[in-house]
Amino acid sequence: METVRRDLHATTAQCSSLLTRYSKLAAQASTSYASSGLLKDDIGRRKGEIEEELNGALDTFAAQIERLANFHATAHPPPSASATHALERHRDVLAEYRRDYQRTQASLREAEQRANLLGSVREEISAFKTAGGSSVTDSLLAERGRIDSSHRMADDTLNQAYATRAEFAAQRSGLSQIQSRMNGVACPSLSRPRCFYVPLTDSNSFARAAQVPGLNSVIGMINSRRRRDSVIMGTVLGICTLLLLFFIWG
Repeated sequence: METVRRDLHATTAQCSSLLTRYSKLAAQASTSYASSGLLKDDIGRRKGEIEEELNGALDTFAAQIERLANFHATAHPPPSASATHALERHRDVLAEYRRDYQRTQASLREAEQRANLLGSVREEISAFKTAGGSSVTDSLLAERGRIDSSHRMADDTLNQAYATRAEFAAQRSGLSQIQSRMNGVACPSLSRPRCFYVPLTDSNSFARAAQVPGLNSVIGMINSRRRRDSVIMGTVLGICTLLLLFFIWG
């Protein structure tokens, strides 16, 4: 058991040293990306070596912890509280080392992705620059074609607006003529300087409307309808009054 404990302490120191080197490599990769936008070749090689050593050390650490736990489970007498606490502490340290390893590994992966993205963008820019003057000329011609197309669309829109305006003017003229004819029908006597609209309930309005051909029959129908409605309303009111008196005095 003492041998296992000594091995645990040695493996803990090895894992701590490897994680420190791995963190420095991640910082170096970030600095290299920030300065030049690219990652150096030796960074990728060193990254693979350290990750391989770290994976082996962490697996060894986990195996040693399990071995010590088995010793505690089969020990007679049972281990003391301090030994049990030390075992739990080793497990916590292992979990912490794994978290640090995953966090640093993610940081390195992000730096590599940024470098790859920037490298592809630089390649596209270089390809565009080396395409020659013909591509620039083609781009200018294409831009000129788009501008001409925009001008044609603007001209079409203006023509449609002018046509709509002319149509509105024609409709306005037609409505003015219709209004003039209606005024002539309402005011047949040219000697009158001006006629005002008066509601049809006025007797003068009926007399004036009677001068228009074809309106006498309409006015007669309106008058008969009004008389009929008056008779119906009076009959209904009389019946309702009789029923009310019947219920009150009956």
